[in-house]
Amino acid sequence: MTGDSDTTQVLLPPLAEVAWRATTTQQFRARLKGVALVEGNGPHLSDETNALRRVRLRAAAIFLIASLGLFLAWRLTFATPDLWPLNIAIMAGIAVALAFLCGPRPILPRQLTVIEFAIFGLMVVYVAIREFFSLTADPSSGFDSLATVRGGLIVTILLMFTYAMLIPNTWRSAAKVVLAIAATPLVTKLVVMVSHPEVFRSLTEVATRELISENVLFMLVASFLSIYGTHVLSALRVEAFEARRLNQYRLVSQIGTGGMGDVYLAEHRMMKRPCALKLIRDDKASDPRTIARFTQEVEATARLSHPNTVEIYDYGRTDDGTFYYVMEFLPGLSLDDLVERHGPMPFGRVIFLLRQACGALAEAHASGLIHRDLKPANIFAAQRGGRYDVTKLLDFGLVKVVSEADDSQAITREHTVQGTALYMAPEQAMGKADIDHRIDIYALGGVAYALLTGRPPFERETRFGVMAAHAHEPVEPPSIHRPDIPIDLERIILRCLSKLRDDRFPDAASLETALAACASAAEWDHPLAETWWREFEPSLFL
Repeated sequence: MTGDSDTTQVLLPPLAEVAWRATTTQQFRARLKGVALVEGNGPHLSDETNALRRVRLRAAAIFLIASLGLFLAWRLTFATPDLWPLNIAIMAGIAVALAFLCGPRPILPRQLTVIEFAIFGLMVVYVAIREFFSLTADPSSGFDSLATVRGGLIVTILLMFTYAMLIPNTWRSAAKVVLAIAATPLVTKLVVMVSHPEVFRSLTEVATRELISENVLFMLVASFLSIYGTHVLSALRVEAFEARRLNQYRLVSQIGTGGMGDVYLAEHRMMKRPCALKLIRDDKASDPRTIARFTQEVEATARLSHPNTVEIYDYGRTDDGTFYYVMEFLPGLSLDDLVERHGPMPFGRVIFLLRQACGALAEAHASGLIHRDLKPANIFAAQRGGRYDVTKLLDFGLVKVVSEADDSQAITREHTVQGTALYMAPEQAMGKADIDHRIDIYALGGVAYALLTGRPPFERETRFGVMAAHAHEPVEPPSIHRPDIPIDLERIILRCLSKLRDDRFPDAASLETALAACASAAEWDHPLAETWWREFEPSLFL
């Protein structure tokens, strides 16, 4: 069976609709604690992170080489110059990694990971070998076992903090490295226990339970601080990146996606107003046809001012060239979601919602616009201005301008079929070029059918099967699936679904008038809608 979200197009790739999933303002505020990453058609956060990671790895390598050099100089001057070849070898290994990082050639992320592991892996080896040598040295050499353990602990913690402060990473990835570094003293002592059991026994004799637990506590706290510090720094980098890319808007979370763009819950930084921000998908950013459709959607919607049409706040490009536009944020659910969650709707509610949609369509048609993709997923029941079940018409991405004269410039071309198969008018399904606003009347009849019965007018195995049914097969009266549907309402739906466009309602205004005259039209209003929402979807409006 073909689903509502199917968008069919002949000779051209399918275009999927953006699936809206709005939430309430309270949920919006809760989501402000999270951060969403955005992919655009310019430099990505991942690209910026890789560049920063290379710079930070260079800094870490220089810092570690300098630290090892200072430590070696101190031992040569004030202490026994033990293991100096190890110092030199580790410094040389890190210097090789530094040479790669300073080279002119680009380094892939996977290569950066290898270099990162090499640098910090060499330091782990250095710490482990030095502690092992100190613990197993001849007692007459003057080594203090407890001081050696404490010194190894301090060096390990410093290494963990160095990684957390310098290397940009997610907390999950950082945790693997930090915990591996933290395990170094334990692994070293296990090796001592196996290779020199007498040394390990003497160490356990002098190390009290209090001292051991204290060292373990220090290591756990240091590990937590390192991982959490990485998380904080990562979140700050993401927020700074978003601030540069989307100027006054802060992305919170993704709430919808489709073939052309992704929709994000966002907040205006200055006004603290929740909004929905739509970004063109990265894989579509270089397609002129997709960009033209994206632009057309904004321009078409911005031309409309009806209260039942979604409002456009802003439109433009980010600093890296990513197209976006900003819409009003709608607490509520799409009609598709309402039927999916609660089943077929009461007659009065269907009439109440569709009459408002007719008003939005009447303005669009009067402006020379045909929506072409009406379906339950593109009609929203929202809470606006203290009123509930306020219909909002969404997604004008497939809108057709009736006055288009130069077909070479039109986004819709001859021999193409665009729209959603389940709600497609016969002439639209057959790819006729002379479609008019009455395809929206047909689609709205299909929406009414679905709201009343819980199913579209036609269901077939394939999209083209659905399209063929719309074009040639008579529709079953909705009363077959729901016998109690009023006769006057059923007649209106079947007239909307007439195969011949001349048999349909001539315009949205006449359809609205017919719906208002139905006996069930007075069975639903805004107060009843508020009662329903508070009873059946209380989480949306608490």
